[in-house]
Amino acid sequence: MLRFLIILLQLIIILSVTIFLIINSFNISFDIGDFSYNFSSNLLIIVFSILITIVVLINFIYFKTKFVFQKYSLANKLARTQKGYDFFVESMIALLNKDNKAAINSARKMKGILKEETSLNLLLQSEILKIEKKSNELVGIYDLMVKNDKTKTLGYRGLMEQSLKEQDYHHAFVYGEKLFLLNPRIEKLYHTLLNVIAKTKNWNQLINITDRAYSNKIIKKDEAFENKSIAFYEIAKIKMKSDLKEATKLIEKAISYKGDFSPYIKLYAQMLFTANNSFKALKVLKKYWSQNPSGLLRSSITEVLKENKINQIESIKIIISKNQSNEESKKLLIDFAIYFNDWSVARDNIKGIIGSNPSREICLFMSEIELGEFNDIQKSEGWKLRANNAGFDYYWVCKYTNNPQKNWSALSESGHFNSLEWMQPKMLSVL
Repeated sequence: MLRFLIILLQLIIILSVTIFLIINSFNISFDIGDFSYNFSSNLLIIVFSILITIVVLINFIYFKTKFVFQKYSLANKLARTQKGYDFFVESMIALLNKDNKAAINSARKMKGILKEETSLNLLLQSEILKIEKKSNELVGIYDLMVKNDKTKTLGYRGLMEQSLKEQDYHHAFVYGEKLFLLNPRIEKLYHTLLNVIAKTKNWNQLINITDRAYSNKIIKKDEAFENKSIAFYEIAKIKMKSDLKEATKLIEKAISYKGDFSPYIKLYAQMLFTANNSFKALKVLKKYWSQNPSGLLRSSITEVLKENKINQIESIKIIISKNQSNEESKKLLIDFAIYFNDWSVARDNIKGIIGSNPSREICLFMSEIELGEFNDIQKSEGWKLRANNAGFDYYWVCKYTNNPQKNWSALSESGHFNSLEWMQPKMLSVL
């Protein structure tokens, strides 16, 4: 509306000026050489008006013609583009139907029409090569996709997946990290990177990636702390061989993130024993046992004390001093009493926990007591028989494969990151 008013105003001004000049006409005269010219101003106005009219008409015809051609060209281009997209859809449907020949044919037609649509061509080629399982050519397409801003994310994802298939975890992480920087919210990307990091033992990157994931609200605080604690635990294990003091600081940091996790406590105590600080090691074990006496922690304490050849029953009594009546405390004392051949302590503490349906562990304790104290082979074998019918011991079991293993590890023997749970396995034949 405003534009129309401006044009109307301009026409009114021009018309007003023209009328004014016509009403107030005057004679124009000038000499050129020997010739003298004389004419009315109205003639000049008429000539000028005719010229303007001709220019306007030419301009109108030119732009009108140009618009018609542009409209035709655009309509033709849109029709071709639509046809190209139709071929793209046909090719994708053919791929879903595993009709590779039809997919390739439609893709070729699409490429002939949508020459400038590089991203669509690359996407379609990658899907076709996936179906045809042409890995080398597929990697080449992914490399081209990485160079295209529209397909960069798909390119890095494809390269990461190809590396994972080939078990090339180093390159899988390189591509995965770049993909994470581009779009950290891709579904399951963070957890895929966790498995890759665990396989490559790139624990410092676990800390960095986890911090990014937490800052982007991909994971919650508890998961971030748990994963970072694993990283510090693994780095501490590596540092233990070269810098025991630094390793001790790292395992303390791991414990600060996750608390009294048994494998961490075991490694912490082992470091203290290695540093010839047995007093502090026993103090640490007493602290965490007092807080949470459990079968899992008992298993770790038993291993670390026997590995470091603790040969006094008094050390065990110090550890359990704050909760001697606890059943797990009694089991810990029984285990070491048997280990030290202190049969009276072993028998006194096992009396109250045998019950009518003793566990496999209690049956094995009784078998060793009968054999060690009285050399009663018959009773010992009887307890062993009961043990065989009492169920399995607790092990670390992978929650994805149900495969048990004796010791906890960040990467399970089945190849899964942080997948182990302390439980009774359904079968022991896989051990």
